[in-house]
Amino acid sequence: MLQYLIPLVLLSSSVADQQPGLVLVESDDSGVENDNNYNKAVNDVNEHDEEDLEVFQPTADWQAIKPGQGIPPGLHVRMNLQSGVKEAKLMDGDDGKKYQSNGNTKQKFIKIDKNIISKQHLKEALKDFRDKFHHDSPTEDSSEELGSRLEASQKFRSLDEIQKELEGVDLFVKKDIEVIMEYVAVLNSSSSNLSEKEYALNELEYYVHQIDNARDLHIIGGLALVIKLMNSTEPSLASRASYVLGSAAQSNPQVQQAALKLEALPSLLRLLSKDKPMAVRKKALYALSSLIRLFPIGQKEFLKFSGLDIFQKLFEEPSSEPLLVKAITLMTDILTEQIEHVRNRLEKQGQDVSGEISERVPLLKKMVEKGWCRLVPGLLHTTENDTKEKVLQALHVMATGCKSEFQEAHVQDNLNRLKLEWLKDASQHHQDHDDSEYVRILLGLVTDLMKKLS
Repeated sequence: MLQYLIPLVLLSSSVADQQPGLVLVESDDSGVENDNNYNKAVNDVNEHDEEDLEVFQPTADWQAIKPGQGIPPGLHVRMNLQSGVKEAKLMDGDDGKKYQSNGNTKQKFIKIDKNIISKQHLKEALKDFRDKFHHDSPTEDSSEELGSRLEASQKFRSLDEIQKELEGVDLFVKKDIEVIMEYVAVLNSSSSNLSEKEYALNELEYYVHQIDNARDLHIIGGLALVIKLMNSTEPSLASRASYVLGSAAQSNPQVQQAALKLEALPSLLRLLSKDKPMAVRKKALYALSSLIRLFPIGQKEFLKFSGLDIFQKLFEEPSSEPLLVKAITLMTDILTEQIEHVRNRLEKQGQDVSGEISERVPLLKKMVEKGWCRLVPGLLHTTENDTKEKVLQALHVMATGCKSEFQEAHVQDNLNRLKLEWLKDASQHHQDHDDSEYVRILLGLVTDLMKKLS
């Protein structure tokens, strides 16, 4: 086992060059824990006075370094690991002249460490600590600090005051089902006034867009209450209740089935009658659309309750064109679903899908029977391009069963007129990208339909 550890040669400090007679030597014991360093510093202060920190006079031979004795830089230093004794000597080739003392004057050295402080530093630190934290009488600074604390205590409330104010306040976010149950309770209470029920329906409409919330509304009996309110004599309640049903049933088969069992469909068809306010009729059509889209059973019930006849009456109301266009759009979507379903079924059976299939499409069959093939093309005379677009889309789908009726009604002439009109518009709006793009879409619809009917 090695008895001596030979450390690195100490580098001279710039501070020593600036102050003759005082040399600062940096210690290499940086790995010692802070607590041990603090104890060591206290022991050194107690055992050695400043006069004890005399210069170590090096020679060419190893000499023991006294405790607390300053070590000049540039020496070869070693320590006995068993006894802890430090020894030092001159480096090889060093004559030691620069370490010799002048006369009887002792050159003092102070050992500097990153973690160990001198006796004077320790005294100053303890004095500063006592002055700051253990003074007997308050100073001017402490009085100002006390005043600022008093001011802060007056400005900010205590914890007890805050807790008292928060008593009874529900700080936890309620689950959706809890909120829905509260609004359903409002709808079910005879003491709730009109504005409270209107507010509850408005809030429910927001929540039931989520499929799970809509299902929960049915499970707790809220859907039945909403459908009941659709028959209210208050138009505001009837329209809002229809709106809630439409949002709940949209792409939600479970709610669609539940609504059919609760006889929502006949109620919605009644709300489409001419004597109802337009706001109520629009919300009822929205709910009806959500109830039967992508839901074959609902579509069958729609025909069973003469829904197509009710829609057909809209052609007789000049002021109801916006509602009629929405109804035609719904019929177009339902026809598209049913035609695609029939063709997929025929393909799976290996049958020809290019032939006549109108007899296999329930809605198209009824529309042909009731004269829709002649009614719908009449809307091409409207002045609104948006309406013309919706009508052209409907004619595209209806052409499967209405081709002969379209030819007899000279639909081709109307289509050719529209084509020329839009070609002219396209040349005039070629610099406006949005308008020209929309006109190109309309031209495409007309051209495709003309090919289909030729």
